[in-house]
Amino acid sequence: MAYSNATFQAVSILLYIHFKNEEEEYDYLSNRTISEMLGIPVPTVVKIMGKLVAADMIETKEGVRGGSILLRPISEISMLDVFKAIEQGKPLFKIQHNFKIEYDGLEDIINKGTSCLLNAEREMQNALRKVKLSSLIS
Repeated sequence: MAYSNATFQAVSILLYIHFKNEEEEYDYLSNRTISEMLGIPVPTVVKIMGKLVAADMIETKEGVRGGSILLRPISEISMLDVFKAIEQGKPLFKIQHNFKIEYDGLEDIINKGTSCLLNAEREMQNALRKVKLSSLIS
């Protein structure tokens, strides 16, 4: 059970873009600059940026003065928004049961166990929904 490190990297990227905008009123930040400043390999930054673009969190522009900018303030982006953009529907728990045993209560045990894990995932998502990126810096 584990999600990738990309969700935390995406949060870091979004916050870095936010801070750079706050301090310098920049136009766009390049993937190379983001990579160098956050210590995230360029290919990983590119992959994450693609997911953030698809989720309408950032906009990218090609060219010499190209790069990325935020489309929404960080006060409107929740940790769940970032998580969903990056993990794209991957379940927290992989639930497989191809048991070849016979037991009268087996189906009930499987249903209860599955329900417990799904409830835990819902609770995690509810907790992430409550946290805006802006609250991480205040």
